Amino acid sequence: MTYSKLFSILFISMMTTILASLLTISSVNILTYATSSLGQSIQQSQQDLQSTINSQVQQSITDTINNINKSNDSTVNTITSNQTQNTTGSSIDVIKGGITSLQNDPLDNTTTWILGGVYRMENLSSEAPTFNASFYMVKTDGNSSHSHEIYDLFLNTPLINNTVSNSKHVNGTTTVTMRDGPVSNVPTNITILDDSAISIWLDSTRVDNHFGDSPIYGTQELLCVDTPAYCK
Repeated sequence: MTYSKLFSILFISMMTTILASLLTISSVNILTYATSSLGQSIQQSQQDLQSTINSQVQQSITDTINNINKSNDSTVNTITSNQTQNTTGSSIDVIKGGITSLQNDPLDNTTTWILGGVYRMENLSSEAPTFNASFYMVKTDGNSSHSHEIYDLFLNTPLINNTVSNSKHVNGTTTVTMRDGPVSNVPTNITILDDSAISIWLDSTRVDNHFGDSPIYGTQELLCVDTPAYCK
């Protein structure tokens, strides 16, 4: 074999080896690139999925908070709409205030009695409202101080709503405490005058004309609620 043929064989063999090596390296590079691309694609998909989940969760939380706020606003509006303008906290179904009245002495027209106390009426819109009052009674000269209570209201007729005079009338009977003990079944009329005042009429024949011939008056405000420091 000549040198020239030997050299050709060696050259061909060497080129074959180099070509095989290049093909192997290219395959590895292609596989590496494909693997890397696949990994990046998976990572991007995970990030996109996480972003979507976070967005949906955040929106769900926001919607829940908004619904809670709307519910609270609705509750507040409902409570507000059911209240009157009375600053002491009286509502349509509850009235409370002070007994503030002057009564003439039935036996002596020159003597006047001062009445001062509190009252509370509940369940006004029901068929069985309650009424309780407690007050002191004293002469204008400061003598003969004593107290009375009114309770156990029983209706004779349903509540009468007078839209002309903007008043409500409650007719029934009550129990009134007197010096000799409680007197029951006293015919009683309670008139709610707008949202500011109240009058209490008691049948004088049942209570020895003790409160004179005029109703007992009161307000629908309580200073101990408006200004509690004065009542400590």
